[in-house]
Amino acid sequence: MDQDKFKEVVRKVEALKLQYAARDYASTQVRAVRHGDFDQISTGIFPEDWPRPVCANIVDNMARDFAAKMTPLPSFNCSSASSLSDVSKKFADKRSKIANNYVIHSHLAAQMAEAADSYNCYGMVAFSVEPDFEAKLPRIRVEDSIYVYPLWNRNMETIAAAKIHYQYASAIEADYPAAVQARKDHPGALVGGDRYKVVRYSDKTDTIVYLPDLGNFVLHEYKNPMGRCGFVCVPRPSGAGTYGQVLRGQYDDLVWPQLARNEFQILALEAADKAVRAPIIIPTDVTDIAFGPDATIQTNNPQGVQRLKVDVPPASFQAMEWLRQDMQLGGMTNEGRSGQTSASVITGAGMDALQEGFSTQQAQAQEMMRFALHQVLELCFFMDEKLWPKDSKEIRGQDAGVPYKVTYTPNKDISGDHTIDIQYGFLAGMDANRSLIFILQAYGAGLLSGDYAMRNLPATFNVTEEAKKIELEKIRKALMESLAASSQALPQMIAQGADPSKLLASIAAIAAGIKKGEAIEDIVTKVFAPPPPTPAAPAPRGG
Repeated sequence: MDQDKFKEVVRKVEALKLQYAARDYASTQVRAVRHGDFDQISTGIFPEDWPRPVCANIVDNMARDFAAKMTPLPSFNCSSASSLSDVSKKFADKRSKIANNYVIHSHLAAQMAEAADSYNCYGMVAFSVEPDFEAKLPRIRVEDSIYVYPLWNRNMETIAAAKIHYQYASAIEADYPAAVQARKDHPGALVGGDRYKVVRYSDKTDTIVYLPDLGNFVLHEYKNPMGRCGFVCVPRPSGAGTYGQVLRGQYDDLVWPQLARNEFQILALEAADKAVRAPIIIPTDVTDIAFGPDATIQTNNPQGVQRLKVDVPPASFQAMEWLRQDMQLGGMTNEGRSGQTSASVITGAGMDALQEGFSTQQAQAQEMMRFALHQVLELCFFMDEKLWPKDSKEIRGQDAGVPYKVTYTPNKDISGDHTIDIQYGFLAGMDANRSLIFILQAYGAGLLSGDYAMRNLPATFNVTEEAKKIELEKIRKALMESLAASSQALPQMIAQGADPSKLLASIAAIAAGIKKGEAIEDIVTKVFAPPPPTPAAPAPRGG
């Protein structure tokens, strides 16, 4: 990359950092509160006797609870172009296995907790898709969205992004010895004494990694072989009316209420301590005073002996309760999430009312996460077909507990079809039980197809394979019912004088085959096979 183009990249990175400066400030405060580092926000907030927070970290608890609800992965299925063509179904089924292999290879299920946490706390979820040249597969990574600065187009696609992170100097200098001399030329470049600030910028044409504190020392750069940015970033809706222009986390406004709760808690502890250790009021005739726990003294006027009262205003405890309720309201959570429900709320309708705010928030987050994962899987298909078009690859996995092995070639089995159907299965933020009832009722009324109902169930399985198993079970059940109906005809055959020995022998042979573990359809085919044709009689000889 020439110097003019590199300077343009540096300028873009600085412009993106300036654009997201307000988000960085708010996100840094939220992260400090979640870690209990309140003194980073307000110096001197901790007294000497209480150097750490003494109240529950509501912000961190709400964030972890939301991330736990959003951690389960949705189902990934590729729909066939025609529901009547077996070839189309097989093509879609193989692509479904390929897509799920990307997810398994990237360990995406283990990363989704961080993705959900970043989305809700810091206002954006960020993924990156990188080529794994050893496995010849795309690899999906969840990025810490605090330090990712994206640029979107009008189609809500990430066209460029800069990522800033910190890496130990020893690791970088081991791979790039020239950085040692660059550090000598720039004293004080290490952050914290042992780390470098690293910037990675990627767009559709180039990817470049450099150290800004070492005079923009370039570690490596390469042309983007895909012609697309490797980042996928999706912002949390902020109410500003523009996609991604204003990034706000759910807990940006709860930083100072959390600090106020800690301050009130410290004051309450100090008041309780002073009340217990308060001096004792004694009459004037007492000259000898005992000290120590549970010490007693004697006096001629016992009515005058008492401990000094230190009254704690009830309004202070009421203010703490107000702060707690306000934080729960601001975090869109409720007492039902922590088990602190009122005894009067004992009906299902009451519990649904308590969960309503959280449910709608979850539904919105699932829709945005589905949009992000849709772009990520499309990028994986594109990368696999672009970088390794003719390489034959083997996929191993399990489908509903049954292991399978599939071999595919990207240019043949993907063939430019990068579409993917992603479903969370929780309709409009419903919980699993309510969504299942809704689907069953709609399916029973004929409003939904069986395929659509299966794809929206709160479970992850291969819809195409499961449909085949269901049809096979129906056929086997019909065969068993036919055999049972045949056995019920035995008394009538005997009464009419017919010979039941052949039917009894057939039923006995079927039972023996089932004991051996044979499939019912194979047994029936063997037992009820038509007899071989009788050979024709030889023609008579001529005279």
